[in-house]
Amino acid sequence: MPVRETEAIILRTYPLKEADKIVSFFSRDAGRVRGVARNARRSMRRFGAALELLSHVRLRYSQQETRDLVRLDSCELLQSFFETQRNYEASIGFCYIAEVCEQLLPEGEANDPFFRLVLLVANQIRRTEQIWQPLTYFDLWAVKLAGFLPRLDVCCRCGVKFEPGEQAWFRPEWEGLGCEACRGEGSWRFSADSRAVARTMLASTLEAVPPEGWSKSRAEDLRKFLGQQIERHIERRLITRPQLEALP
Repeated sequence: MPVRETEAIILRTYPLKEADKIVSFFSRDAGRVRGVARNARRSMRRFGAALELLSHVRLRYSQQETRDLVRLDSCELLQSFFETQRNYEASIGFCYIAEVCEQLLPEGEANDPFFRLVLLVANQIRRTEQIWQPLTYFDLWAVKLAGFLPRLDVCCRCGVKFEPGEQAWFRPEWEGLGCEACRGEGSWRFSADSRAVARTMLASTLEAVPPEGWSKSRAEDLRKFLGQQIERHIERRLITRPQLEALP
């Protein structure tokens, strides 16, 4: 049984029997993987606090071709975000990031840019103690890296290009943004400021986007639009999206 060593991000753990845990993790080399951590609920010696949500770790695991679950042999903690999650907003934000990774990333496919995105956003939340700027950046780049970010400068219905400063509209069933003439009933407004935010974030690093002036209302329509795009793609509702929307 070959042993592999990899950097990984812990996405979620589930109890298994009396002493074990099933661990869902995002491996830098092998993508999203699930494995069993034997005796992890009973003894802290082998895994300690390394299996906490979004922990950046170095994993050693064994895999048999006939089994879906790998066996975790050891887990070295490289970076912990446990203290950051004492903040309620941050804890909801981290749960959201983990759920998007679990639902959006295909199993067993390496995605180094997405791996770096998760670490970048988690560190920004820890550094600034704010969630809305980094989560907006995460949503935008998650959709782009997954390959289904639509154009934000033209109407997806008639193809007309938006003028600078012109607002747009969107609906859950649309693949992109619509113009005023195509909006119909039941559409949500997408502000020109949010289109400008998206352009800036796509052209810049997260560190280059000023964290000042951000609140929940800033680019809220952009996050709603991107969340709907994710849910259309995975064909299910994200559990943590309503929890984020309920934050003050």
